Amino acid sequence: MASKCVSRGLLNQYIAGLAACLSVVNSATCFGWVTPLFSHLLGPDSEIPMTSVEASWAVSIIELGNLVSPLPAGILTNYVGRKPVLLAAGPMYIISWLMIIFYPTVLMLGAARIVQGIAMGLVYTAGPIYLGEIASKTTRGTISSIFFNSWWLGFLIEYTVGPYLTFYPFTYFTLLLNIPFLLLFCWQPDSPYFYLMNGEEEKARKSLKWFRDATPEELQEEMEEIKMSVEDLKKSSSVSDIVATPEERKALTILMVLSAVRLLSGTGAITVYATDIFNLTPKLVIPSDIVTIVLGIVLFVGGCISSFTSDSLGRRPLLMVSCVGTLLCQVCTGTYYYVLTNTSLDVSEYSWIAAVLIIVYCGLCTFGMYPVCSAYTSELFSSNTRGIASSLSAINVTIASFLILVIYQPITDYIGLYANFYFYSIVISSGGLYFYFYAPETKGKSFLQIKRELVSLYS
Repeated sequence: MASKCVSRGLLNQYIAGLAACLSVVNSATCFGWVTPLFSHLLGPDSEIPMTSVEASWAVSIIELGNLVSPLPAGILTNYVGRKPVLLAAGPMYIISWLMIIFYPTVLMLGAARIVQGIAMGLVYTAGPIYLGEIASKTTRGTISSIFFNSWWLGFLIEYTVGPYLTFYPFTYFTLLLNIPFLLLFCWQPDSPYFYLMNGEEEKARKSLKWFRDATPEELQEEMEEIKMSVEDLKKSSSVSDIVATPEERKALTILMVLSAVRLLSGTGAITVYATDIFNLTPKLVIPSDIVTIVLGIVLFVGGCISSFTSDSLGRRPLLMVSCVGTLLCQVCTGTYYYVLTNTSLDVSEYSWIAAVLIIVYCGLCTFGMYPVCSAYTSELFSSNTRGIASSLSAINVTIASFLILVIYQPITDYIGLYANFYFYSIVISSGGLYFYFYAPETKGKSFLQIKRELVSLYS
């Protein structure tokens, strides 16, 4: 009987986590929508005629909206709840796609992308918090990893469908992906941590019972543990709170470095410019669109594998394997493109090596850095600072993403494609050294245990 109760509670965790992460799928489609349409938007038959400069800004301007919303969203998660903040992203995405469909101009496209960026800030701030707080200690890594698995699923959907639909059907298709999220997530309860933060103990108990469905004694034990974690919530939550203690400052530094490295190591640009990169790779036997679809599959599969290993292998092993593997891939890829364009050696016959290395890099990155970042967002901070930390991390991700998207084309045009990959290699090696010395192991530990270890380890 007890095992059945545990199974039912675990099932509820996964249902709520998957429903919440449909918003992440919708966030990813905002980037993935551009990839199969990029060449078409620059062509003579474009529904939105634009120059290459305008197209480049259409890719990156989404980050301006994403820069605005995380900090207010982090504060709102503590006042209105994790669920309402996350749920609000759905209507915003629908409105943005309608703007593009009914007013197809460069100006309106830019405005719609900004709206999408604002909605994405809500998702990236509230999503990891919600997942971390509904999950039990033993499944937190797995539940949290659904976040980035959903991100890659969004890319895979767009990579797969985009080449076979024209502009308007593809945009309508992307819009309709928001409907399942709104229908499924609106029925899920908010996290027990949020209810206790606001003094609603009965709602917290019902929420915890839904996600655990354990015995009254087990529920009471976890309720007391949650109460200890949220005891300091009577204090106001602000940025100053997160730098008030050494352990919180260390936790924020670790999260900020990891969230920046995972994008600046190459995924921020490769996932958007994938088809163009493969177009610059000569004598590929498989068409660029198909290679991009394979890339999307590997991104998604890599994330799924990490779902089964993050709670068994631990955060540090995943992170270090990811760093070493991605460094080797990026160095070798940069060297291939350097030899291809800057020497007299003919290596075009080996172009498949570059494509394979790029795909392997993406798989390793999603296997390690991405799920660990999601887990750290929900594990390293106390309940009242978790929202602020998540919003600061989202801002950091936005800046890193904007930077990597903006510099890609100028570096390719004025130095060479190879220089991008050498830059990614420098980022990975620097980040890997930092993680080796400072990244903590949080597998299977309560929030209170993690906080105590940060105090003892980094004091």
